[in-house]
Amino acid sequence: MGYQNTQAVHELAKKGRLAYRRGDNLGIYTLADLLLTYMAEQTYDWDRERNRPPEKLRKVNAPCRYYTLGWRSFAYDYAMVMLTPEQAMSADADKIMRRRELNARKQVSDAFVWLQGRGVIKKLEPASLGNNAGFLLLLGDDEENRAVEQWARQCLNLPVSR
Repeated sequence: MGYQNTQAVHELAKKGRLAYRRGDNLGIYTLADLLLTYMAEQTYDWDRERNRPPEKLRKVNAPCRYYTLGWRSFAYDYAMVMLTPEQAMSADADKIMRRRELNARKQVSDAFVWLQGRGVIKKLEPASLGNNAGFLLLLGDDEENRAVEQWARQCLNLPVSR
């Protein structure tokens, strides 16, 4: 899961798709880059050679490059909400944890928005009570991205975009 997707993220980075202008130079939004790589690792690969889902995913109707783990999974896996031992032992541990979670949520949400603006992810399903938003990773060329989206929409019973 995610090996080929991760390679595709690195190819996008090499092409400058994840860079932004910073004065006279290009900069890297490190958290967004890390988040996209994480999303790629956590989603099913797409068969880039044949430009279709792998056969085992076709049989079970599973969407490729579709991320639904939300901000919390990333924030916890990268210790964005971890308390120091001193904080954990303090009387204010719950308050500190809530503040850390709010900060992590904002940072990760901002990175999601930035990645959408760069055209490398697309929200197919909004978040709803008890469900995270669903993001499609657009890691290939236009033809590949269209095929990935069409397959995901078919798997998720979403209207096909034109």
